Amino acid sequence: MTSLERLYRRRLALSITLGVLAGFVMFASAQQSATADSGLSAFLQMVPPGAVNTGAVIPSFDSTGRRTSLITADMLRRVDDERIYAEKLVVQMFNADPKNDMRIDLKTAFYQMAGSGGLLRSTERSHVSSPDFHIEGDSLIFDTAKNQGRMTGNIHMVIFDSSTLSSEVPPPAASLPTK
Repeated sequence: MTSLERLYRRRLALSITLGVLAGFVMFASAQQSATADSGLSAFLQMVPPGAVNTGAVIPSFDSTGRRTSLITADMLRRVDDERIYAEKLVVQMFNADPKNDMRIDLKTAFYQMAGSGGLLRSTERSHVSSPDFHIEGDSLIFDTAKNQGRMTGNIHMVIFDSSTLSSEVPPPAASLPTK
């Protein structure tokens, strides 16, 4: 195999991995009516620029009172009218079906308000996990308005049950060969 073929296969695998991640993020985000964005937006509007909050906990709830997200951070600082800086940020998104819950762990991150949503960015090792997969990479950008994310650099992904991706239906137990 030539080095050009290896490069092509590596790019193809990376494209597939990013497509799967984007699909999972969009699927999980579409399941909830109130996004994690609403918690950070509310925080941004309540706290004056320059203010530092340690041990921050920001929950979000839908109209029925069901918790849709929980944002925790060791430190949140409002940089200016549009941005928040966070350290050890954890964003947990909860859906009606726990199989679609998701968790994002970031060492440091900036959240920037942009129109009807915002951008969450981290240039450090980032982790995204759900019951179906775990992915980590060197940086993360998540657009809360579009519910789309992009992870780049040294990506490692583990899919725990690939049948959910291919819509495979396992054969009935009676038709399985016996030993």
